[in-house]
Amino acid sequence: MNLNFLKKSKPFLALGRYNYPTGGFLLMWPCFWGVFYQLNFDTDFIKTLFLFFVGSFVMRGAGCCINDYFDRDLDKKVSRTKSRPLASNALSTRNAFYFILLQLLIGFAVVINLNAKAIFFSFLIIPVIIIYPLLKRVSNYPQLFLGIAFNWGILVGFATQNDYFSSGLIFLFLGGVFLTIAYDTIYAFQDINDDKRIGIGSLAIILEKNSKKYILLIFFISYLFFTLSLLYLEHLSFLAGLILSMPILVSFLFQYKIFVTRKSYKLAFDSNVYTGGLITSILLLSNYF
Repeated sequence: MNLNFLKKSKPFLALGRYNYPTGGFLLMWPCFWGVFYQLNFDTDFIKTLFLFFVGSFVMRGAGCCINDYFDRDLDKKVSRTKSRPLASNALSTRNAFYFILLQLLIGFAVVINLNAKAIFFSFLIIPVIIIYPLLKRVSNYPQLFLGIAFNWGILVGFATQNDYFSSGLIFLFLGGVFLTIAYDTIYAFQDINDDKRIGIGSLAIILEKNSKKYILLIFFISYLFFTLSLLYLEHLSFLAGLILSMPILVSFLFQYKIFVTRKSYKLAFDSNVYTGGLITSILLLSNYF
């Protein structure tokens, strides 16, 4: 019976990418960044981190399901995605719909356990989440909207800790947005030939001829914004801010090297799990200076 349950659950886990958790971490880390940026030690931030952990993986799963629901016919035409549960008919659209609802309910249960300000910011991003799966049909810039969606958690996380608004938070948010643009554009190079053939938009297509130069530029812009967010912290000296930012630069250059020399787009993408953890550690550490 247990084996039968595992067999039946496998398509659902694949649909939500629970068997490939990288995206869950990439959604979770920005939430942690928001919490640790000017952390309020008087709050129950451990509970908040746990809620963001659960919410990030569940909402990322729901997002993948929604994306595959809309793309089920397109996925059949792309070599990397044709074996996905809906594209391969391993799962019915009805069951996928029920699974989406279940994940959204869990996500809602997580959100309502946050404070009022954080709940407000959480609901503001819903329109972007809804339209993102459709953008690649009409726009060459889906990575920009993904960057906004994936890093909105910075604002939500900060709202759980503080009653005020910090201008430095904008720099942190933009740093995250440009990082997402960089790593998701790299990831999109896997499908560039299929995307051209079926008419799917992507920054990878636009930047293809000078991809090395533009990806490096996007990484540098991201690093600049992350550095500015650290320098904006009043309790942190200019030198301390620069020192704390250097590991971020090294991490970006390492990822860029993978992209340029090994042409392993997935490996470069997956390395952002560690990059996100590194930035989280730096922001936590910045509270002790």
